[in-house]
Amino acid sequence: MRWLALGLLAVVAGVGPGRSAGTDPGQADSCPTDPVGRWNEATLRAVRAERTPPPVAARNLAVVHLAVHDAVAATVATVAPFRVRYVARVDADPAAAAGVAAHRVLAELYPARVAEFDAALDATLDPVPEGPARTRGVALGQATAEAVLRWRAADGVVARRSDYRPRQGLGLWRPTPDGYRPPLLPGWGRVAGFAVADPAAFRPPPPPAVGTPEYERAYAEVAALGRADSPTRTRDQTEVAHFWADGDGTVTPPGHWNRIAQAVAADRRLTLADAARLFAVLNAAMADAAVVCWDCKYRFDVWRPVTAVRETDPAWSPLLPTPPFPAYTSGHSSFSGAAAAALAAFFGTDEVAFATTSDGLPRVTRTFRRLSAAAEEAGMSRVYGGIHWQFDNTAGLRCGREVGVEVARRFGLPARGPGGAGLPPPVVEEVRGGR
Repeated sequence: MRWLALGLLAVVAGVGPGRSAGTDPGQADSCPTDPVGRWNEATLRAVRAERTPPPVAARNLAVVHLAVHDAVAATVATVAPFRVRYVARVDADPAAAAGVAAHRVLAELYPARVAEFDAALDATLDPVPEGPARTRGVALGQATAEAVLRWRAADGVVARRSDYRPRQGLGLWRPTPDGYRPPLLPGWGRVAGFAVADPAAFRPPPPPAVGTPEYERAYAEVAALGRADSPTRTRDQTEVAHFWADGDGTVTPPGHWNRIAQAVAADRRLTLADAARLFAVLNAAMADAAVVCWDCKYRFDVWRPVTAVRETDPAWSPLLPTPPFPAYTSGHSSFSGAAAAALAAFFGTDEVAFATTSDGLPRVTRTFRRLSAAAEEAGMSRVYGGIHWQFDNTAGLRCGREVGVEVARRFGLPARGPGGAGLPPPVVEEVRGGR
């Protein structure tokens, strides 16, 4: 295949739910046939197979979909790029550009799964007629992916820089049963955001101190509702906890929201350009929410309910396994708040009806009339599961929403919820295009 040379010019600085039991409606086991959905699903399958942790999964999804977005945007005069800007519209096939961009990024992120990505690329390119537009699309996708990969090349190095050590003390995090695993990704809060320049701009106030009325209320709630054998937790609350668990070996919480976006995109029959924009804003929002959340986790260093409750009740165990990192703020709540806000901005309303399944309960479908209702349920699931305090949830939802609104603003979408801080745009890599 002949590659079209696209020269890089310069790097320039720019200043109420319901549920039903049944078969999976297709989110988890079938693959979307549109180019963007196909590559979204390919990424989710890699995340699940490689057991990618949630912050890394969010980052990887964002890298894939920003490369896809900017490759497609280069072919459409009315769509603004996010990162990689070509000096002229490129007369290229957008599906070919999207497929090659996603393939190049995924081959870099998950090299052991290249055969799967090759098959997905064949399925993407087969319907595209041979000719100059396809050839230019291939070159465009490659060039755009390379530019995005260069932009994010330092993420792993930065994330490994941390001097965090667990400390003994009232209210401070320490490794938790059963595995007493070491802290996960303590340096992730230092990773550069995609749209958020400074996580501190979205950092919430400190959590309530041990012994304060707010803390005692949260303690009583999670001790009662989150206990493995709780007599007060309802059957539906137990289902909610397992439905949104999205633990190790699943598509993770960010992946769950991508499955929701797949369903809504298919229902609304989005164009390729609109689908590329949808998944780009969604995943950039969740990736930046992860950075803000992990900054909070290791800054405030709050212990988990299992540690606190066992101080007085050694027999207490949570319904769900406790993740190996501090509690405040909740990752699930942060991801969900950001996703709901970004999707609401994209669709112009929070009132988006959808049904979703999950990896944890694949034969259960839960339905929602509002995006925010799903986010709120996902956040509360961690309290029902006994692994988060209520203040982790409320702060995470709020910070996530603010991040989602800010990322949507950077994509030129109007806010549909609480606003975020104004931030300068990131560095833009300008690439010369051609007809």
